[in-house]
Amino acid sequence: MNPTELFSFNLLGLAVLVHLVFVNITIGTGWISAMARFLGWRRNDPSLEIMGRRVFKILIVHELFSGVWGTIITVILAGFFPTLLAIATDIMFWPLLIALTAIIIRIPSIALFWYTWGKIKPSTHSALGFVMALSGFAVPMGFRYIFTEITYPHAVGMALQGMQDIARLQVFFNPLYPPLILHTWTAAMSVGGFVTAAFFAIKGNESAKFMWIGLWHGVLFLAAQPFFGLWYLLALGEKAPILYNNILGTAAATYNVLPLFAGKMAVVTALAVVSAVVWRQVKRGAGTATRMALALGPLAALTVILGEYINDGGRAPYLVLLGDKGLPVSTFLNVYIEIPFTLVFAVLGLLVVFIGGFMATVYYGLNKRFLVDLPEV
Repeated sequence: MNPTELFSFNLLGLAVLVHLVFVNITIGTGWISAMARFLGWRRNDPSLEIMGRRVFKILIVHELFSGVWGTIITVILAGFFPTLLAIATDIMFWPLLIALTAIIIRIPSIALFWYTWGKIKPSTHSALGFVMALSGFAVPMGFRYIFTEITYPHAVGMALQGMQDIARLQVFFNPLYPPLILHTWTAAMSVGGFVTAAFFAIKGNESAKFMWIGLWHGVLFLAAQPFFGLWYLLALGEKAPILYNNILGTAAATYNVLPLFAGKMAVVTALAVVSAVVWRQVKRGAGTATRMALALGPLAALTVILGEYINDGGRAPYLVLLGDKGLPVSTFLNVYIEIPFTLVFAVLGLLVVFIGGFMATVYYGLNKRFLVDLPEV
């Protein structure tokens, strides 16, 4: 890759990784918050309502950064990959419409859920919470079609043969999509659960009961992920041999990501071990909140980072895969942009610094309780 190709490929990858970590957290915590609000009302349990409010604060802090990086991705695609963006908005119009509609619903529903707490009927507020939560699942439901099409251009292949109208519907039948979206949803629920458990291990915020609820969400959906992950891997072996070979590090690999895949398995194992220890200590919410649970959130986020890098960066040196061949970054790159190597490393390094600042802001936003203006009584 020349400097411009290297920069654009890594810049897009970095933005996607950061964005998807935040998205996973917001989807999982959104569901847990809505469910806690609903059960608090139905069971007349004020403590569950308090939990719902606190977990919702996790969503609010991360949703802000998720939106920022989602915008960055759009700018990168428009500026550096106009050809890819044009194909996506044409062939994948309906999936993108689903995702954008979900975003349009999600943003105001988050605000309404926050500001109407305690001001409207509990039944109405609970229903609003589920609208907010379910809209989060619909966002990746649309965008994941892009990932499946650049891995196995099922609908795009039809469009290139002059069948654009058929292709716009056939995009929904990409064989890689079912295992990928199910893996995505279960990962989001697992990450949301583990982040919730870690949140209730923060000093001054400890709660064995709330930690237990987050923990069992994390463990339950973590246990489901290997089934969908294996399904997806087998589908890659049939439809996207380049990515399959790269993940397994075979002799035919164009970019060996097997060490990262092994690293992800090690992190998942560590996550399972820490979960088991915390599980015994909280004893279904009747035990003691342990500080060890603080490790669950970072470990869960790390699994997302490694998994997404393997799935996306593992296609290198190609951007779009075509069976045992692929299309390089240069095929879709804006020909008017030229970037020297010095600027490549300077900008990417600066972005890493900004990400560190984001992490610090998230920590203070939760640990220092910037959002305490919402009463809990």
